[in-house]
Amino acid sequence: MSYMMWLPFVVLAGWAAGEIAGDGGCGRVSDILLGLSGAFLVRFLVERFDIPVPDIYLLLFSVWGATLLPIAARWVARHRRHAQQDVGVIVARLIH
Repeated sequence: MSYMMWLPFVVLAGWAAGEIAGDGGCGRVSDILLGLSGAFLVRFLVERFDIPVPDIYLLLFSVWGATLLPIAARWVARHRRHAQQDVGVIVARLIH
């Protein structure tokens, strides 16, 4: 499958994943870039290990990778933010 046919689908998937995941991200551009990174990673792994995949499945796997990476990044960001808040509460209680 040509990259020119594949690219719009994974860009749209990265953007949609950021919209579905909600607040806590860095913005639409970062969601699109994370989506592209996830899709390229999946496509690279499929091509690197010579996995025989029809084009439609390659597209679906790439869209899955483009969706997963922005969602995972937001999940990690939320958990880091909550962990930092919890540490701040614990320190405040120890001080008072």
